[in-house]
Amino acid sequence: MQEGVKYVGVLGVDASKIEDIIDELCVGDGSNPYPMLTASHAPQETIDDAMSLAKQLSGGFVGEVRIVDL
Repeated sequence: MQEGVKYVGVLGVDASKIEDIIDELCVGDGSNPYPMLTASHAPQETIDDAMSLAKQLSGGFVGEVRIVDL
């Protein structure tokens, strides 16, 4: 959020749980929500699938698509 991230796609084990955690962090207590689009990808989807979606969305966002591997 400090870098102005506007979209996060989550892929892998527990992707939907991680997406929910990110959503909760963005909303906080509701007094100052941070607008961010998040998506969890199905287990059969690949990193290429996730990158393709992110690149399609990037037209409305400034900056490059990046992979963060945790």
